[in-house]
Amino acid sequence: MVASPYGTRLLVGDVQGKGLPAIGAAFALLGAFREAAPREPTLTALVDYLEQAVVRHNAFAQQTGEPERFVTALILGIDTSTETQAVNCGHPPPYLLKGGPVTAVQLGDPGVPLGLADLSAEPRTVAWFPFPPGATLISCSDGVTEARNTTGAFYPLAERLGAWAGISPWEVADHLIEDLSRHTAGQHRDDITALVVRRTD
Repeated sequence: MVASPYGTRLLVGDVQGKGLPAIGAAFALLGAFREAAPREPTLTALVDYLEQAVVRHNAFAQQTGEPERFVTALILGIDTSTETQAVNCGHPPPYLLKGGPVTAVQLGDPGVPLGLADLSAEPRTVAWFPFPPGATLISCSDGVTEARNTTGAFYPLAERLGAWAGISPWEVADHLIEDLSRHTAGQHRDDITALVVRRTD
C-alpha cells in the first residue's frame, strides 16, 4: 500500500514458482511499485511500469540461468470517490463484504499476468466498482481459492466470508487462515496471500 497524490494505491500479487528466485522477482516488483505508485498519475501507467520491471528482472534472470517468472497481480486505486479503480493482471477477483450475499467483484477480462503483456494484443484497462464506506474488500491468491480438502472439494471462500461480515479486517484475516487450515487439514499446496481492507469513509 502506498499513499499518492492520486489516492491510495494497493498491490496484491503472486509470483510464479517458489524459492529464492521467486522472492527476487517479488522484491523487484515491490520496489517498482513503491517507486512508481506516488508518481504515475493513472493506474494503467503504474501497471505499465510494473510490467517493465518484471520484464527487466526476467532479462537479468536469463543471464544468470534462472527461469523467467510471471506475476499475477491486482492493482487498486482508492480515492475520495466511492468508485474504486482496479487493473487485474490474471489474479483471482476480490470479494466485497457489505451486507447480504458475498460475491466476487466483476472486473471483466482478468488480462494476462505481469511479464506476459507481449502475449496479448489487448492493452490492460481499468475497471471500476463500488467500494462504499463500511465495506470490506478481500483479495486472495489462488492458494486460497483453489485450496482443496481431503475429498477434493474447493474451499468455499464466498460462503465463509459471508459469516464474517461484522468483524474487523484483522479478525477476517485470522479467521480465514484458521478456517483454511481446517479445510485442508494443514496441507497447503500453494502459497497463501490475503489482503483485507475496510473503507472507513
